[in-house]
Amino acid sequence: MYWNPNHADDEEDSQEFVFGGREGLLALIDCADYMFDQRDDGSTNFKESLALIEAILRNKIISSEKDLVGVIFYNTEHSPAPPDEIELETGLVVPKKTAIYMPLSNPSADSIRKIMNFRESDDLFDFDRKFGHSQDSNLSDVLWLCSRLFTRCGYKLEQSSIVLFTSNDEPHPAGSYEYQQSFVKAKDLQQLDVNIVLIPMSEQFDGSKFYREFLCTVADEDPDQFQFPCYQESREPLLTRIFRRDFKKKSLSHIKWQLSDDVSLGVNIYSLSRKTKYPAKVKLLRDTNDVIVSKRSYQMVCPDDNQTEQLSKPLLPGDQRKTLSIGGEKVSFSVDEVTNMKQMLQPGIRLLGFKPITKVSPANHLRSSLFLYPDEGTISGSTVLFRTLYEKCLIKQKAAFCMLTMRRKQPSKLVALIPQECCFNEDGEPYRHNGFRIEFIPYAADMRKLDVFEKSAPEISQEQIDVFKSVAKKIKFKYHPSQFENPVLMTTYTNIEALLFDRHDLEVYDSTKPDDDRIDSKVGPFVDRIADLFGEDVTEAPKRRGKAVDGEGPSSKAPKLTADVDPVAIIEAIQSGKTGSVLVGTLRAYLQQQGVDGISKLNKADLINKIKQHHKL
Repeated sequence: MYWNPNHADDEEDSQEFVFGGREGLLALIDCADYMFDQRDDGSTNFKESLALIEAILRNKIISSEKDLVGVIFYNTEHSPAPPDEIELETGLVVPKKTAIYMPLSNPSADSIRKIMNFRESDDLFDFDRKFGHSQDSNLSDVLWLCSRLFTRCGYKLEQSSIVLFTSNDEPHPAGSYEYQQSFVKAKDLQQLDVNIVLIPMSEQFDGSKFYREFLCTVADEDPDQFQFPCYQESREPLLTRIFRRDFKKKSLSHIKWQLSDDVSLGVNIYSLSRKTKYPAKVKLLRDTNDVIVSKRSYQMVCPDDNQTEQLSKPLLPGDQRKTLSIGGEKVSFSVDEVTNMKQMLQPGIRLLGFKPITKVSPANHLRSSLFLYPDEGTISGSTVLFRTLYEKCLIKQKAAFCMLTMRRKQPSKLVALIPQECCFNEDGEPYRHNGFRIEFIPYAADMRKLDVFEKSAPEISQEQIDVFKSVAKKIKFKYHPSQFENPVLMTTYTNIEALLFDRHDLEVYDSTKPDDDRIDSKVGPFVDRIADLFGEDVTEAPKRRGKAVDGEGPSSKAPKLTADVDPVAIIEAIQSGKTGSVLVGTLRAYLQQQGVDGISKLNKADLINKIKQHHKL
């Protein structure tokens, strides 16, 4: 087995997806008459709710396919049983005026087709006869059904959420018995850590009548500081397509940061950015479409005692060695020796010293940075020590240079821990947090010197610099990483959906494509000035190849080199039958000297026969 010592031991790329828990989501749709009123565009609030649920399923099937999604109708006249009769399996009793349309299950192509076909049908599969409409549902009973579905789903849920679609801003009159029951159930949901997201399906939705106080009770927030969701802003996050997988693992590593032999603190390492991988390819059997499972095994072949046939037996990892070719010789190492050479230090962070932050140059960037935060659960008091060290480094603008070993059997990396302050965007959301940013520093052997920088730079005037400063100011734009989706990933998933659901109207929007019209309108006034300062581009037409004169010029063919021909040696070799050392080119050159034609496509044996016929040997 060959060993490649330059194999990249990248912690970020080699980190496997570790499942961190399922999320349960139940969509509650109000089915009263007012949800089916025709709007100006011909649609209804009920169909728009189904479109939003379909968008949720499309995102879930890509980002986190292990989550559970269900759909419940309330304010219905009838309560038909779901197709799989979930009441009989789990012992649930569905309240009156409520129906389970889709039980909690993993998002799949069938569930998306079910919602899509239901929404696109003319009469919603005879909805009026099968479900009907009413306005008598008790909201507390509906929420009780949701909590029972969460607890009896068969999985331990990391988060439980209810998305409520309604255009009625007052489900129960204030002071009524149903009103009081709803707030009692809201406190129960708070204790069960269940989130409720309201999607108001009307622009005239008045949250002060009921839902503001209700949502604040569930979330345990102050009503004066609570921002009530509006119609448009609550729909946009659900309609936004997500073409990335949701990694719920909280940290990459739990290690110790050793400041000295006697002082250490517990820290966690997080990855703030991660490359999104494409859907994994699965090999199928052509005839039956069965999944092919491949396994690798090493076999050692050895002859048996009778020396008649060879036997093979499995080669265990302890019996294997890795080989490296150096200077034409093979040097072998055992698996344990390779591991010991890679791992010089135990997992952890070891402090080397402090240097100014300016010593960490962006030109020496190796890979994406990580984030360091204290872990109080490993060593008590780590947060206080981490905070003290962070504030001192921030005040003095110092970076801590350390040796980082993420885990066992991995080489150590030279890193710089740079303190950073929390920053907020225009919406008040933090995009940078307090803590240490881990920047990877190259070793001396990793540095490269480029010859291109040794060339002298061309001379430019200040006027030329000023004109391009003006151009740069004109085509500036606000940037955030969320503005740009991976066009290849979007195209891949869109084509998969088009084939899966037989849709031909799906389009891909390439957010990385520049706005040429806008750039032309901004840069247009500077084109003439740039042409005057730098001159126009000279485009030369391609030159035609002329006839070669006296064997010179590009069209003349180089003369063919003839092989060294020794007629006497060729004849003696053919007569003695020792033609193994005679080349085909030599035989062909000899026949050309003898004036024999038609030999360009002959092999060696035919060339020898030609020579024998020519000399009558």
